[in-house]
Amino acid sequence: MQKLKSSIILSIALIVIFSIFVFPEISLAKSKKAPNFSLKVLNPDLSGYKNIDLRSLEGKTVIINFWATWCPPCREEIPHFVSFYNKNKSKKLVIIGINVNVTTEGVRAFTHQYKMDYPVVHATSEVLREYGGIKEIPQTFFVSESGIIVFHWKGYMYKEVLNIVSQRLMRMRMMKIMKMMKK
Repeated sequence: MQKLKSSIILSIALIVIFSIFVFPEISLAKSKKAPNFSLKVLNPDLSGYKNIDLRSLEGKTVIINFWATWCPPCREEIPHFVSFYNKNKSKKLVIIGINVNVTTEGVRAFTHQYKMDYPVVHATSEVLREYGGIKEIPQTFFVSESGIIVFHWKGYMYKEVLNIVSQRLMRMRMMKIMKMMKK
């Protein structure tokens, strides 16, 4: 069983690598500006953020994860996000967890239980609509430093995919900086 799961993860990772590295223009051609939002952070004591305004994060790679406390795949992927964020937040990367629970009751305690030190906000109907009418979770959007959605993943976020896509985005940012310095 474990061997099958590893094979599936490897296959998914290879597909992602292939699509991003071989056909980067495909993912960028369909990309659009990430809809802005300005929301109060539910875990300011852990994250250090009081409010999040997406436009204020331009210049950073942003990962937006729609999730809920009652969602088993969400609960399973959160430790991957926490670990990844702690390893990469110094590299101009921000993860935003957008909780889709009906109410925020229990969400703060949940963020403490799971040690979610990246900003967590509560979804509004407007944010859900602007991000495509989020009907299934988890869903994750990868936003470039210029505010463009360059990759959208529906379902459980494998840590391998999280690493591959994020590293590619951060590498693209470094390449742009180097080009600007040469001018």
